[in-house]
Amino acid sequence: MFAPARQDKTTDIIVERIRTAILDGKLQPGDRLPCEKELGEQFQVSRQTMREALRALEHLGLITLRKGSGGGAFITAVDQQVTVQGLANYLYFQNLTTAHLSELRRLLEPHAARCAAEHMSPADRQALEEINRQTRLAIAKGDLDQVTRCEIAFHSLIAAQTQNPILRLMLDFSEKLLSDFKKLLKPDQGFTESVLLAHESISQAIAAGDGTTAASEMLDHVVAVENSLVSLQTGRFRDADSAPVPACSLARLIPLPTRTHA
Repeated sequence: MFAPARQDKTTDIIVERIRTAILDGKLQPGDRLPCEKELGEQFQVSRQTMREALRALEHLGLITLRKGSGGGAFITAVDQQVTVQGLANYLYFQNLTTAHLSELRRLLEPHAARCAAEHMSPADRQALEEINRQTRLAIAKGDLDQVTRCEIAFHSLIAAQTQNPILRLMLDFSEKLLSDFKKLLKPDQGFTESVLLAHESISQAIAAGDGTTAASEMLDHVVAVENSLVSLQTGRFRDADSAPVPACSLARLIPLPTRTHA
């Protein structure tokens, strides 16, 4: 299946050729690759080089390496959460701010809400209402982890209505980043309750099949969340530095410097 790899950066070439075979449909999830020795012979590389290439493919999430009887290298569908976390890790070093995140959410979230109003099934509408009910219960119990899970589930279910895997990935990705901001800034219960009220208004518009109102409610919600987080960030750094900062940045939040006073 594979021609010899005899150029610079041999490992990268092997990874790219196997990746291309997956994209071309020659390899499917669940398929087992030839053994390490046979692959090395096909690519005409040492077993050490082949082993490094397989480890790189595993790191990318394209294969799973199994040990023991029946083991080997198996093609696997890339996990969405692994992809989302990888994107998030990259952006942590790009001075990411809530303004950057909110710009993306203002573009995508209203569209997703409109799609949900137009296409969401009765069962999914009931599921959306149940998520809001579970959120309210979690708030009453002070279970912030459950609140976060419910908030993510709410937006994820709406994102699924776009029926577009690219949009769904980006929307789930934006929710991951948003949860990171909230985890660091620790908004109070008033913020959490305001988010739930916004979610309930969005749900009502979706249940009514009113795409225009659903999109408008979602846009208002995204803007309100951004404003609240920026306000929290500004107050936090005013306390630390005696001066506000203009943008809520993950880079500035990790870590917050400790001030000493003479």
